[in-house]
Amino acid sequence: MDMATDYSHLLAEYPEKICQDQFYKICRMSKRKATWLLENGYIPCEDTGKKTRRFKIRITDVIEYLTRLEDSPESLLTPPGIFSSGIKYRPKRQTDIQIDADEFMEMLKKRWSSSPDALTVDDAVKLTGYCKTTVSEWITKKKLFGVWYYNKYLIPKDCLIEYMATQAHRITQKSEKHMNLIAQYFDGR
Repeated sequence: MDMATDYSHLLAEYPEKICQDQFYKICRMSKRKATWLLENGYIPCEDTGKKTRRFKIRITDVIEYLTRLEDSPESLLTPPGIFSSGIKYRPKRQTDIQIDADEFMEMLKKRWSSSPDALTVDDAVKLTGYCKTTVSEWITKKKLFGVWYYNKYLIPKDCLIEYMATQAHRITQKSEKHMNLIAQYFDGR
């Protein structure tokens, strides 16, 4: 039989009301998770609305939380993965449904037909919804073909279309425009 952890030492170590910094250190969790727990009512607290020392938490409520967490951790579950950058906790990709690369390329060719054949990074940004840094990084990491010409990259439109249809599905944080293109692809099937 497990013995419950004795948290009475916290009463002697901390004042009656503590701040968020003390709370997350006592509970050995991230600041982000502590804020989420406090904002969502998992631990009773007084929200002062200030930028610093926003929350006032009674030490007895912290002890109660730790005891509940020990007794029945499933009752205090937070949404999986929202406080972790670990890959095993990431939500499933939104596009695990297979996209036919050839069909997607045809759709993009039609949709982007009025765009020039040689795109600047700015053109690629407008078409894909990704930022300049991301598009430039694709080129420098040789994921996307681009040619340095007169102090700027030029990207053949067909290369961008091929990248979006065959490689970009691996991007876990897709741009809103990319998600819309995928939605349009499925709507047109």
